[in-house]
Amino acid sequence: MASTVASQDGPIVVARSALLELTATPAHDALALEVTRLSNHQLIVGPGKVTARLDGHRVPLTAESNGAYLVSMGGRDGGTHTLRVIVSHDGIRELLTGTVSLPRHRSIFESLEGHGMGAWWVLNIVVILIAVLVISRRRR
Repeated sequence: MASTVASQDGPIVVARSALLELTATPAHDALALEVTRLSNHQLIVGPGKVTARLDGHRVPLTAESNGAYLVSMGGRDGGTHTLRVIVSHDGIRELLTGTVSLPRHRSIFESLEGHGMGAWWVLNIVVILIAVLVISRRRR
């Protein structure tokens, strides 16, 4: 079972076995998983057919009408995580394991740092303008 890292670009193959392929597509605070049969390219759908664990912890899956399963990523740290998916199909159960990479949540200071010195100049000017307003109100 091969594994790759899922990025933010689109559907990425996370794991593949002799019978199945697991792809992941980042969505807003979620990860959309699709399990496809390699023989006929049909999706594995239905309640109880797919279960998932992220870093060893079971995560709830929400079945979508298009055949995808959504894993909520709200509150998860960014970086690389281990994804284990158990798929029940054709009277067997298969384990697909891979890694997914979630985007880091950036603080306001990290965002300013990423924009270079220009952002710091803007921040400094705003602070000076606020100080001027406070001082001018005290003089009245």
